[in-house]
Amino acid sequence: MDLKLRGKTAIVTGGSRGIGAGITEVLAKEGCNVAVNYRSDEESAVKFAKSLKQKYHVEVEPIQADVSIETEAASLFAHTLESLGKVDILVNNAAGGFRLMPFQELAVSDWEAAEKGILDPVFYMSGQFLKYCLDKKRGGHIVNVLSKSAFLSSSVNNLTYVAFKGAMASLTRGMAKEFISHGIYVNGIIPGYVRTERRHIRGDERTERVRKLLPTGEFATPEEMGNIVAVLCSPLFRQMIGALVDCTGGTLL
Repeated sequence: MDLKLRGKTAIVTGGSRGIGAGITEVLAKEGCNVAVNYRSDEESAVKFAKSLKQKYHVEVEPIQADVSIETEAASLFAHTLESLGKVDILVNNAAGGFRLMPFQELAVSDWEAAEKGILDPVFYMSGQFLKYCLDKKRGGHIVNVLSKSAFLSSSVNNLTYVAFKGAMASLTRGMAKEFISHGIYVNGIIPGYVRTERRHIRGDERTERVRKLLPTGEFATPEEMGNIVAVLCSPLFRQMIGALVDCTGGTLL
C-alpha cells in the first residue's frame, strides 16, 4: 500500500539508533526526507544518514541537538527548515535522564532529571512544531513514542520512567483534542520489548529468559515500530486521532 508519504519531511528525535533508527528508515523508505536527530555519536549518525540517502534516494540530514534543552530543540527545528525546507511530521522518540532505583532512594534531582530527559523534549519539540504549523496555517502529524511501562509496570525501581511516560500518554491525547481542528494529528505508539543494538542481544541468558515469556515468542524490531508510525502519519488514516497504539506483541493482554 502506498501510504502517500513521498515528499513529506520528518524530524525523528533520537533517530540514529534503536527504535528511532527503525522509524527513520521506514519513513525514508516511504519517500520522506528526514532530519535524523542525535545527541552525541556523530560518526554513527552521519554514516547511518548517508546509507539511507543512498539506499532510498531521499534527503537524510543528521542534526546534533540535545532536545531536553529548549534552545537546542529550537535550533534543531530551525536547522531542519533551513536544510529541508519544511516539516510535516514530528516523531518524539528521544528519552533519557532516568535511573533505576527504589522510590524511597529518589532525590529531587533524580525526579527532575527524569522529567528533563523524558517529558521536556516532547514539550519543546512539539511547541516548535505546533507554532510552525499554526503560523503557516498548515496541518501535520506528531507521533510520540511511549512505553508499555506506562500501562504495565512489570519491572521494579523505574518509577520516574513510569511516571513521565504516563504523563506523555496523557499529553498525547490532550494535544490531539486541542489541535485536530487545525489539521494537526497527534498519536502515540506503545512499544514493548524491541530488539536493538543495545538491548536484548541474541544468546544473552536474560534475553532468552524474557523471550520465552513473550506472547509471540519473539522480540519486536525497530522497523516494525517504524511501520506503525508511518501508518499514523499517512493521510489514508485520518480517523486515527489521539490513538495510543499497542505495539507490544500482546504484552499488555
